[in-house]
Amino acid sequence: MLDFITQATADYHQYFIWVGIVSFVVFVASLLLTPLLLGKIPQDYFIHTNQHKVEIEHLGHLIIVVIRTLIGFVLLIAGIIMLVTPGQGIISILLGLFLMEFPGKRKLELKLINHEPTFKALNWLRSKANKDPFDR
Repeated sequence: MLDFITQATADYHQYFIWVGIVSFVVFVASLLLTPLLLGKIPQDYFIHTNQHKVEIEHLGHLIIVVIRTLIGFVLLIAGIIMLVTPGQGIISILLGLFLMEFPGKRKLELKLINHEPTFKALNWLRSKANKDPFDR
């Protein structure tokens, strides 16, 4: 068994290096972008229920919603990956969910923001972007 592991490590050495490099890049990007993205969310986002409904008036709005949802999906997937690699996995998952549009999103956001450790972590990261803490 040990010979198999040693041989597999030798055979796939280059892939392990690439996984390490990608993991490091995602880690650094998450450290830099997370406070910035959290700072873009309005302070009163969790208080007003109807203020943040998506209204698509023309093709430009649709394109923006699709791009935002794709970025959110990428953050969600990156967050899941960061649960087992270095990075801010939970925060990235939350940011991805905040950016995406899907049925039941508001209910899920309110459930997550009412979790005290999550609320404190989000506000701490907002403070790094020199933004006021979220209201709830």
